[in-house]
Amino acid sequence: MNKYFEYVGCIHVHTSKSDGSGSLAEVIAAAKDSELDYLMISDHMTLAGWDERYYGWYFNDLFIIIGYEINDRDDRHHYLAFGLEKVLPPELNHQEYIKAVRDAGATGIVAHPFEEREPSKSLPGFPPIPWGNLDYPEIEIIEVWNMMSHWLEATTMKNRFWNVIHPRSISTFPTRSLLKWWDEVNLSRKVTGVGSVDVHATPVKILGLYTKAIFDYKIMFKSIRTHLLSSVPITANDGLDAQKKILDLLKEGKAFISNYRRGDARGFRFWIETDGQIGTMGDTIEGRSGHLHVHLPLKGTCRVIRDGQVIHTTNCRTLTIPIDAGVYRVEVERGRRGWIYSNHIKLVAKH
Repeated sequence: MNKYFEYVGCIHVHTSKSDGSGSLAEVIAAAKDSELDYLMISDHMTLAGWDERYYGWYFNDLFIIIGYEINDRDDRHHYLAFGLEKVLPPELNHQEYIKAVRDAGATGIVAHPFEEREPSKSLPGFPPIPWGNLDYPEIEIIEVWNMMSHWLEATTMKNRFWNVIHPRSISTFPTRSLLKWWDEVNLSRKVTGVGSVDVHATPVKILGLYTKAIFDYKIMFKSIRTHLLSSVPITANDGLDAQKKILDLLKEGKAFISNYRRGDARGFRFWIETDGQIGTMGDTIEGRSGHLHVHLPLKGTCRVIRDGQVIHTTNCRTLTIPIDAGVYRVEVERGRRGWIYSNHIKLVAKH
């Protein structure tokens, strides 16, 4: 397999420009302390961070992308848009703004598409904001694992204090119904999956005694991450062109999701070889059969998924198995919790 340059970042971040508690400068400093390579900020219905020129390189090794989170008038269909310099008209409905983002050459990400709660147990004041229908051809990227949604789904009136103090302890797995939809849609067209933090660092009072920020930035930047694999380096020498490189990698599916709580996933690799070709995440290659390879930085339980069905499970650091044509991705668990979720590789039989 060819050498790839790996870049690790966090997507879906809110600051004090909307409903987050941290200033842009504080959030960027927290990203640096967390050793991120890139950060994608998306405040609600505002590009104030863009207008104030907070985008670009910091410390020569951290790139900041400023976008914004769009929603319709009913506060539904949340959609992250990156690459726009002006906010879209607020009266647009979701079908109109996902198309407008695509037509502008910008990058859109469906936020928390399958969010759900148990009404009788969940925290009051935090209703789910799912999408429902996702059958729009303009959709190219979705959040497969949203940390805030995951926390809200797992938090009840009984366990709320523990979950506020230990927010990463509840990180288990992405929603199975969402993974099922993702596998099915990739049988016919490519849709990239990303992980996101959806961090606000909302301050709450614990037992009326002291204040604790739910989703503190430094804590959440060490939870759900999205890793990018690039055939060329992305450095400060690229200037603002780095934004296009990062967004293009996301669209191409050159990415995997990791749960940092289960270990640093830098170094994970997944590829398919057939007839002298090598396909990596996001690729479509031709061949009736081939070999699927996985390399893990730490030992874990690896599951190979073909066309939405698990075909192989083993505990390993490296894996090579023979395969036939199909659409493949890999899941890895550590400590009985989800750790790594790859994007798909499609092996298409030659005609």
